[in-house]
Amino acid sequence: MGAEAVTLTGEHVAQEILTYARSRNVTKIIVGKPARSWWREWIFGSVVSDLVHQSGDIDIYVMTGEAGEGRPLAGRVFKRTSKRSSYGLASLGVLFSTAVAWLMFPYFGSANLIMVYLIGVVVVAIRYGRGPSVLASFLSVAVFDFFFVPPYLSFAVSDVQYLLTFIVMLIVALIISGLTVRVRDQAEMARYREKRTGVLYAMSRDLATHRGTTVLANLAAKHLREVFDGQVAIFLADADKRLQLQRREQLFFEFDPKEGGVAQWVFEHRERAGLGSDTLPGASGLYVPMIGAGAPIGVVAVRPVHASRLLDPDQLHLLESLINQTALAIERTRLSEEAQQAHVQAETERTRNAILSSVSHDLRTPLATITGAASSLLHEGQQTVDPADRQELAQAIYDEANRLDRLLKNLLDITRLEAGAVQFKKEWHPLDEVVGAALARLERRLRDHKVEAKLPPNLPLVRIDGVLIEQVLINLLENAVRYAPAGTVIDVGASASETMLTVEVADHGAGLPPGEEHRVFEKFYRVETDREGGVGLGLTICRGIIAAHGGQIWASNRPGGGAVFRFTLPLEAMRPEVQSETVAPHTST
Repeated sequence: MGAEAVTLTGEHVAQEILTYARSRNVTKIIVGKPARSWWREWIFGSVVSDLVHQSGDIDIYVMTGEAGEGRPLAGRVFKRTSKRSSYGLASLGVLFSTAVAWLMFPYFGSANLIMVYLIGVVVVAIRYGRGPSVLASFLSVAVFDFFFVPPYLSFAVSDVQYLLTFIVMLIVALIISGLTVRVRDQAEMARYREKRTGVLYAMSRDLATHRGTTVLANLAAKHLREVFDGQVAIFLADADKRLQLQRREQLFFEFDPKEGGVAQWVFEHRERAGLGSDTLPGASGLYVPMIGAGAPIGVVAVRPVHASRLLDPDQLHLLESLINQTALAIERTRLSEEAQQAHVQAETERTRNAILSSVSHDLRTPLATITGAASSLLHEGQQTVDPADRQELAQAIYDEANRLDRLLKNLLDITRLEAGAVQFKKEWHPLDEVVGAALARLERRLRDHKVEAKLPPNLPLVRIDGVLIEQVLINLLENAVRYAPAGTVIDVGASASETMLTVEVADHGAGLPPGEEHRVFEKFYRVETDREGGVGLGLTICRGIIAAHGGQIWASNRPGGGAVFRFTLPLEAMRPEVQSETVAPHTST
């Protein structure tokens, strides 16, 4: 129904209720009519009367019910039962005060002796509580009368004024003992609140720094076991709303299968049941629902060593607070896992669609060209086709077949790189040989561009997988051919430092879109000016190969127009010295 249950602690019940009501802007308070006898209300006061007199602008509604219904409106947070030995020690304390007073009797008056007894009452109240301090108050008056009021060693009183002294002494002793016990209770309550805050903080910290439903359940069980000194069992609901016991020997008690119905009832009704409750009180433990932001996610069962301690209202409130924290943490983890799975599914779907759209287009185009050229050769026959046309058709088939081969090779390469299945064979290579091999393989593709490979003659040898670095250069050169107009120059250069070899491939095309310099290495990324099409994997493969060699690759725009791609390769300290030769500029017409 949306109600919120709150447990308040304090010395004055009515005052605490009204303070909380005003802080929440409550306008109506409903209380039950107390079943106390009139004399108890006259002596101890009535919470209902105090509420009515102090309510101000808050309306108070008093409801009646059947006799014996409900629970007390207020109870003590710390219920103490003084041991019998405490009363004996209180009596010994009075005897000790008497001994001190006896020594002082010849030198001090009655008022000073009374102070000795009052100090004794305070000590008893601090050490042993309310009951022994009340006993000490009465004994102090009686012993003072017996030993220090004439006639001595008798309870008779020769002077009536001593009766007033006895009454005042008793009242003062009772008031002092009551105030002392109250201060003691407040100090103990402060320690308890500090402990509760520490428990909540420790549990919140552990739940916030760990992930996983099972891990969180085990952490929660550990904290609950330590706080409530008992055994703990945690049930979590599966996808079918069936409770599953989370097992761990050192934390969980032996669960009676017959009590499975108790846990299921608690889960379905979102109410406590079992030990100390109104529902199924015969169960061996107290079952509390774990309710997340909107729905129950499980049940916690606690079997305490001392049941009376767990059934204390403040302890129940602490138990529910800890369980609510656990429920929210587990629910947060589940939502995070669901969001992550949804993200992975969405990313997988996006990647699949990108692959399908890119690959289908790039497969259809060369296949259509190959099919058309082959069809012309088949249907028109070798005799009717002009030799020049036949050569052109054969060349088209060859070029498009190579294009398909590159496409499939890129798909296989990126798959192997991401799976970590590429085996690197690093050997010492001169860079000019690797550049020359890449230019030789692309001689036909570079026929409409002039390539100027300007490599210094003193470049050191570099330990690389020559085939893969050659593939990097091929991909960068093909990228330059794709975006640079025919007849422009493609520059290949290199430089070396003490620890790095830097290689660059630059063109004189339109350059990269501003702000897209980093995105060009993403999978399936293509700029809008791509004339030949492509899957968008070539630069991604370059990044993977260079990263596997311990280098970096990046792109930027040239000041005079065009794009430049640079990558670095680490140089090892110990390497053979070989004189390299400058690669002559490559010219294609």
